[in-house]
Amino acid sequence: MNSETEFLILGAGVTGLAAGVELKEAAVILESEETPGGLVRSKCFDNDYWYDNVLHLLHFKDEEIQKRIGEMIGPDMKPCPPEAWIECKKDGNVLYPFQLNLGGLRDEVRNRCITDYAKAYYHKNGTTVHSNYAEFLQATFGEGMCDLFYFPYNQKLYKYPLEKISVDELTWNLHRPSFEEILRGGFAPNIPRPTYNTNAFYPSPPKGAPLRGMEVLSQALVKEVSNLELNCRVTSIDPKDKTVWADKNGEKRKYTYTSECLSTIPLPHLINMCSGIPGSLVEEVNKLEYTKVYSIAISIRGSRPEKTGHWRYYTDPAIPFTRLIFMNEFDEHCSPEDGWALLAEVTWPGKAEPPDEQALIKEVTDSIKEVGLLADDCTIIGTHVWVINHAYVIFTSETQRIINNCFEFLKQFNITSLGRYGKWEYSSMYQNIKDGFTWGKKFNTKNLLR
Repeated sequence: MNSETEFLILGAGVTGLAAGVELKEAAVILESEETPGGLVRSKCFDNDYWYDNVLHLLHFKDEEIQKRIGEMIGPDMKPCPPEAWIECKKDGNVLYPFQLNLGGLRDEVRNRCITDYAKAYYHKNGTTVHSNYAEFLQATFGEGMCDLFYFPYNQKLYKYPLEKISVDELTWNLHRPSFEEILRGGFAPNIPRPTYNTNAFYPSPPKGAPLRGMEVLSQALVKEVSNLELNCRVTSIDPKDKTVWADKNGEKRKYTYTSECLSTIPLPHLINMCSGIPGSLVEEVNKLEYTKVYSIAISIRGSRPEKTGHWRYYTDPAIPFTRLIFMNEFDEHCSPEDGWALLAEVTWPGKAEPPDEQALIKEVTDSIKEVGLLADDCTIIGTHVWVINHAYVIFTSETQRIINNCFEFLKQFNITSLGRYGKWEYSSMYQNIKDGFTWGKKFNTKNLLR
């Protein structure tokens, strides 16, 4: 079967859907899964326990996009300024951002962090270029905060030497406070303060709604697109002929685009599917590093813990998860009233052999008990595991050059690669939606001017 369209969009995550919203019937969207949304989907287990595929919050920097998404979702989009905590083993619990709440630590640990920050802050050379992420963190926050939080947490998160990670793409959500702010948080800690994601929202439909979680956003976007083909897995791309081959429910299909192609497929996969790619570029793109996340959904019957915040970070390397996410803090109806939905995230080296999932579940549930979250009346009634393959992209000294070479090659065939993994960057859901709207609007405007 052969299908021709002006614009072809590969992937129905929020970037692809946003582009499709702009282009309407001029675009066809191909999605390999049976439901759209990409990572912005939700799962329901164990009779009404809801989990997001990964943790997402809608936090906006653009009033126009906030208004537009708000109109799509409607009254179910509720303000949700996040509260997150950092557990620093026996040294104290600190409200995020860590550097603004040092008073939550033991006095001697707090004092060391403040002293070391002063050394870094007042001796900082504004023209210094840091050669790696570890160097940047130490120069920015000082040895005390790095030893206690920034080094152990980031090593646990990325599963990659911090000395080999470049600073690119990893600083947009890191606030370097004034020394006055450090002192204020050192002696008046754990008070909510504005951060990059304070203006945040989360869907909260009425009790008994057929869909919950962040997939409400994806489905709102879906209602605005015209041509969406599900269960349609791209298998190969011929850039010169502007042709994409896909498998749709076991049937081989050919799609041709006459104008532009937008791909939100992870960049290494996209390049490997294209014919006519120089062997050197394939070799380079396969060097790109990333970290996987194993998400473990834990359905619990019993009393809900109090004052958890929306999620909690864990720096202790002996604890397998980097973060625990309390779904009921986002939406009280994410579980039956006599239970609660907990999501644990465990990072894993991207190119390593996968873990034994049953052993991982046991390690995670044992650790949840150890950190004191399960009351005596709590019972785990279900556990479920899935993997996010390119959860965190890792920037090395070669990464940006490889990305640029890929984009240069794709550009000559009118292929644009967007989205968090299409652009191979660490970005917010808002930014990905904005990129999709912007790309679609650019060509929509050209159509209107013809």
